[in-house]
Amino acid sequence: MIYSFYHVTDVHYYSKKNFACDWRKLPQPSTQICIMKSEEAFKKALEIIENDEETKTVIITGDLTNHGEEYSHNEVRDLLREFTEKGGNPYVFTDTHDYPYFDIYSINEKGEKIPAEHLPEEEVKLMYRPFGRDKAFDTFDDGTTYIAEILPGLYYIALGYEFTSEDKLHSPAFTDELMKWIKMHTEKAKEKGATVICGTHWPIVAPSPAYEIIGKGNTFSNGEARAKELADMGIRLFFSGHTHIQCMKEIVSEKGNKLYSVQTSSLSGFPPKMRKITVDTEKGAADIRTIDMELPDLGMTFTQYAKKGFLGIIEEIPHNMEHDVEAFANTEGGITLPKELILKHPKTVMFLGRKLNGLTYGKVAKFSKKHHGMAEKDYEDIKDKKFVNLLLELVANLYRGNAPYSPDTAEYKMTMGSVKKIEKLLSALHIDIRKILGGFTLSEFVEPLLYNGGLDDDNAQLIL
Repeated sequence: MIYSFYHVTDVHYYSKKNFACDWRKLPQPSTQICIMKSEEAFKKALEIIENDEETKTVIITGDLTNHGEEYSHNEVRDLLREFTEKGGNPYVFTDTHDYPYFDIYSINEKGEKIPAEHLPEEEVKLMYRPFGRDKAFDTFDDGTTYIAEILPGLYYIALGYEFTSEDKLHSPAFTDELMKWIKMHTEKAKEKGATVICGTHWPIVAPSPAYEIIGKGNTFSNGEARAKELADMGIRLFFSGHTHIQCMKEIVSEKGNKLYSVQTSSLSGFPPKMRKITVDTEKGAADIRTIDMELPDLGMTFTQYAKKGFLGIIEEIPHNMEHDVEAFANTEGGITLPKELILKHPKTVMFLGRKLNGLTYGKVAKFSKKHHGMAEKDYEDIKDKKFVNLLLELVANLYRGNAPYSPDTAEYKMTMGSVKKIEKLLSALHIDIRKILGGFTLSEFVEPLLYNGGLDDDNAQLIL
């Protein structure tokens, strides 16, 4: 059998009704989500699927709205109704950003954020039932987890979970009871010759070592072990979102069975993407194709537009380190360093910021010349470029997948050469970097941000 369907996630739809002012006159906010274009992105995605003659089936893995605004939920529901009436076959579930877990806001006449109305969690779940749970042939526990035959012979399990922390925003986990329920259905599916795939909002494993550190608590606390259990049950494809990172990872159980974690970036974030999947059960293969979202009248591609908004706030970090320590503490600097610590040592922060902003490729190459194997002529054309710009690109690479600096590039050689020198210095000082980086070496942490040596994160032929 050959099955085709789409994967869309993290729509973060933000209704234009939330604006009391002319939203077109507001500057693009510096954020990872293009909320002003989220409506257009979702409509475009549904249009692409409506026009596909092969399939009109799509799984949407959570965060349908920006923060759960009532206007946004009503419009997403209406668009899904219209899509269904045109022959669309959606399988949807809601997640954290669809519930009142965050500050819900609208925009007033002055372009300022003010509190907005939201819907209770149970009401949100109820309004989306026609687009998933009501088409299921079985549910688990409260019905958040369901299994449906989304195409003849193709079963999809939309997976719920439990949080192991109190804030309902970190460390989800699959329970033993849920795993037994999944195993029961996979065994029944085998008897019928059916194929089973899974999806949930949170990734079952972290997309990279860097994300395991900066996104701690944003993957399943028992994810790798559960992924191997699912692989041994015969499940090969697991779809998710949440991180807004474009990634594909292979997990292999001790028995040699594979599960592919297919993580798709946000439909209206950076990079704005969706996927089309074709599974050929006779050949035992899955063809994963990525579709870059494109919107008209931006003066640039939607990916460029989204990157501009995303890097806007990130680009402020080096400048603020050197010139505005309080702003540095109040923006992204506070993610990895406590605000109090930053403000306690302003001169040290400013000194480090000045050194960081003064770094050039040439200086970095000289620092690591014993480790990168390049002659000066190999980086002559880029020696005066600011190295901080490459560091900003590495942040973008974390999200875009398929980082472009292959081992034969000067950028790769000088960066990894510097990393090796730093590792030697740390070793001489008896500093165990693995303890700081959660078990990873500095090389293991940095290299995936330069170059993807594993599965292609956008397009791949997976052997099932």
